[in-house]
Amino acid sequence: MSKYIVLTNKDTYQTTVKGEGLEPVETYDFYFFDKVKATYTIAKVTNDNVKIQLTEHYEGREYVNQIRVKFFETFDTVEAAREELNELVAASGSGPDSKYSKLVLAEPVS
Repeated sequence: MSKYIVLTNKDTYQTTVKGEGLEPVETYDFYFFDKVKATYTIAKVTNDNVKIQLTEHYEGREYVNQIRVKFFETFDTVEAAREELNELVAASGSGPDSKYSKLVLAEPVS
């Protein structure tokens, strides 16, 4: 059975998407007032032992962590991961496609 995760990238917070054990499926840009505020990638997990690198820039310092994929919420289908992504964006308070925000497929991965 396949598993999928949703990874988030922002100006101050980055996740490593490409690498052994993860296959990017879809990437979306979240626009708020016509500016990209976050990029979300749905990735297929092909190795349960893969570690995802999280890099955060905070108060002039860089913090890097390696987190096992088992600590991420996983989804059985791409569709379930998309639903979660829409919920994440809706939780921002403006909804996925409101007057001021939109979620746009950034790059189809083949």
